[in-house]
Formats: sequence, C-alpha cells, structure tokens
Amino acid sequence: MEYIKIFLPYIVSIFTAWLAYKEATKKYKLELEKLEKNHKNDLEKLLKQHEVDIENLKEKHKLEMEMKDKEYKHEIEMQKLKSQSTIDEKNKELEGNALYGIMGDVFKDVLSGKITPEQIEKLQKQFPKKQP
Repeated sequence: MEYIKIFLPYIVSIFTAWLAYKEATKKYKLELEKLEKNHKNDLEKLLKQHEVDIENLKEKHKLEMEMKDKEYKHEIEMQKLKSQSTIDEKNKELEGNALYGIMGDVFKDVLSGKITPEQIEKLQKQFPKKQP
C-alpha cells in the first residue's frame, strides 16, 4: 500500500496532464477548423469582390471605348464637313471665275458685233437665271 501512496500522486498528475493534453488538442482542432472556415469565407469574399471589380472595370472600359468611338466618329464627321465646305468654296470660286471669263468674252463679242442682241435673248431663254 505504501507503493500506492508514493505513486498515486504521480499517477494522478500524469492522468491530469493527459486529460489536459486531450482537452488542449480538442480546443486546438476546434480553433484550427474555425480559422480554416474563416479563411475560406474570407477567400470567397475576396474572390467575389475581385469578380465584381473585374466586371466594373470591363463596364468602365466598354463605356470608355464607346465614348472614344463616338469622339472618333464625330471627328470624322467634322473632317467630312470641313472638306465638303472647302470643296464647295472652291467650286463657287471656279464657277465665278468661269462665269467672269465667259461674260468678258461675251461682252467683247457684243462690242465687236460678233453676237447680236437677238442671239443674247435666245441664250437667256435657254439658260434662265438661277434663283439663290
């Protein structure tokens, strides 16, 4: 019995240590599972947020491309209008120069007698005046 009295405190302390170890292991596993679950949830949230961010960037890029496309089309339209305006001005200038030359020649021919007033009236009927 004396051996039991000597070894009993050691046996109790070893048993208590073993129980403490088991309890610590159980808490460790629960805490580890909890951390893994939180980490997984955080990771899923980050992935979803990145997907949303990517979609937002795609939409922003799409809107910017549409805006650039509209600006480009507007610039082309403005260049066409400017070119057309320049062409119209040149045509009017050439038309005026040609008319001036023709009228000068006609006036010379009238003064020299090559064209008669009857011929001028006939030409006026064939080519009526343009109304602006």
